[in-house]
Amino acid sequence: MAPRHSPGGDQAGPRCPKRLAGNVFEPPSVLDWRVRERDIRPSPSFFLHRLLGAGEDAVRADFTALLAGRSFEAVLPNVWSQYLSDMRLLDALAQHSERRRAASEAEWQVVDCAAYTSRVLGSVTNRTEAHHERMQALLGALLANPLWSDRRAKWLFIQPHYDLRGTVGRKLAEALVQRNAQIGPVILATVDRDGAHIGSQMPYFDLYRRAVMVPHVATPELARTARLCLPGSCAADASRRGDASPSPRTILDGPVPKASPAHRSPLG
Repeated sequence: MAPRHSPGGDQAGPRCPKRLAGNVFEPPSVLDWRVRERDIRPSPSFFLHRLLGAGEDAVRADFTALLAGRSFEAVLPNVWSQYLSDMRLLDALAQHSERRRAASEAEWQVVDCAAYTSRVLGSVTNRTEAHHERMQALLGALLANPLWSDRRAKWLFIQPHYDLRGTVGRKLAEALVQRNAQIGPVILATVDRDGAHIGSQMPYFDLYRRAVMVPHVATPELARTARLCLPGSCAADASRRGDASPSPRTILDGPVPKASPAHRSPLG
């Protein structure tokens, strides 16, 4: 079981986590993040490869049932939920105007598998082996797909978390690297291009180097932590802002259906 959330600090009020204090982002005084109209490139056409078929449908249905209409932060701690953008991105792509009904008509081939959602679901329900089996089946389906060995084909793999191997397993991660180096491009969609420098990710450096960036999932819990880490923030200031209230209770604070006390976080 993952550690329970603390109320957010000691009696003096919540504090910025020490591990974040040295990495505070100070925004510029004038925000200029919008892309200029002339710099916007047209979206390429793409085909969604639902390689796991009913297995992928089951993962998304089970995860939706786990949420039961609640927000991410009401069910899972932010350390997990901030990366759970893969299912939403894939669902959005399914409705996108550039989606093609035939792979031969598409510029890009997209792996239609919410791998990180599968990983979290397996951890929360104490069924991590089922996740490993899905990733093994995905590897087999990719290797059997004729377009995987076609040098002209460009593949996109959406895996928001910074730990590629921890999410998809060593064999699938190595297959992505091998295809990218020897056959044709594999573009990783992730929240952090610096993921190659975390843990044992250096073998996947080329995937991270050319990765497409996708956003974290913003939640009230994430915003609260960000406010506490603003330059000049202190416990007293946080208390005056009303941030001393307990963090939202999540499903991991109490009994989890089908989970054991030895439950492990998907973050390892």
